[in-house]
Amino acid sequence: MWIVADPQLRDLSSFARRVHFKAGVGRHGQGGRKDGGSGADKEIPVPLGTQVWVERALMADVVRLGQRVLVARGGQGGRGNQRFVSAVRQAPKFAELGEEGESRWLELTLKLMADVGLAGLPNAGKSSLLRRVSNARPKVAEYPFTTVQPLLGVVEVPGGEATFILADVPGLLEGASSGVGLGHEFLAHLERCHLLLHVVDATGYYDAPPAENFRTIMRELDAHTPELGRKPQVVVLNKVDVVDQATLQSRIASLRELVAELRSQGHPAYRWELHGEMAPLERMVWPVSAVTGEGLGPLLRWVGSLVSEVRGDEVSPGAVGVAAEGEEEGGHVLYQPAGVDLVPFRVRREADYFVVEGEAVERLVRRFDLENDQAVRYVAERLERLGVYDALRERGAAAGDEVYIGEYEFEYQ
Repeated sequence: MWIVADPQLRDLSSFARRVHFKAGVGRHGQGGRKDGGSGADKEIPVPLGTQVWVERALMADVVRLGQRVLVARGGQGGRGNQRFVSAVRQAPKFAELGEEGESRWLELTLKLMADVGLAGLPNAGKSSLLRRVSNARPKVAEYPFTTVQPLLGVVEVPGGEATFILADVPGLLEGASSGVGLGHEFLAHLERCHLLLHVVDATGYYDAPPAENFRTIMRELDAHTPELGRKPQVVVLNKVDVVDQATLQSRIASLRELVAELRSQGHPAYRWELHGEMAPLERMVWPVSAVTGEGLGPLLRWVGSLVSEVRGDEVSPGAVGVAAEGEEEGGHVLYQPAGVDLVPFRVRREADYFVVEGEAVERLVRRFDLENDQAVRYVAERLERLGVYDALRERGAAAGDEVYIGEYEFEYQ
């Protein structure tokens, strides 16, 4: 069973209608020492950005076009009776049984794959920006929380030089990282972005000045995860068309002072570098209007150049797109749970019986028909060679005691 990246998919809604998937069944062996055919693989398409979880452990992060992840293996076929011919067993009348394939529950979650993310308070104009600069058509209205789900749009940089993907999530409130409002459910979608556009309403939000709104969002990003708070950011001061010039210049200066203060404190969100140099302060605060389009051309060209640098892996360590320890090419980690038990089996004594545990011995007894006397003798020989009988004797087993291996019960001889 394979999970396969499908660039045509945008969400996981199809799994609300279907949750059970089954691969093909293998065929029995044939005469003339011929093997049986393998069962057909099953491929399950998922959108880019899907994370696959098994018992709360991250199994895979589907982030590359064409990526395929093996999530459940088919059972190994049984060997025919010819395999068990020996000097004392010229015509064995038993064969191995085929194993059951793996069966497991998977949990799928989605983190959008976007180059740039929009973060800000409700009604800061993020959806208006997305609508203005991309092909996306989010709902726009003069009240908070018009955006209730993440949205993506493809942005073409003026001049046709490049494109990038822009993500909008529901507006954040103070306390969003701990469950207040809607945005906390979608902050994870910003984790994959190379750059965050921190959108601030030039008119303020509920009588709070833009600088205080800025600090609120910074606190929430930092509180969500350390990695999200460290994401490179650029401040976008929106709605400049509805404030006078004196107020606008004052608020631009105030935000630049805040950025300078964060830089002096070593905050990585505003200390990122390109080619060994930090961006000048005037490139860190952009006054724009999503309604009139004022300032958007230069902003998009600047963001487009940043995204191009990140994609080209030309950014110095400690700069935009900092990779965490252990990350692979592309800045994402592929996880595959694995564990090897160095002890082949364990024997424990219960009140009046013994239990032998271990994948090797449990698999051995599963693969044979224990109603067949020849198969039983063969299994007993294998258990002896594995040291199971010696271990039982050491634990005090005596003739006639019950022994359990997996679902099977034996009598100790």
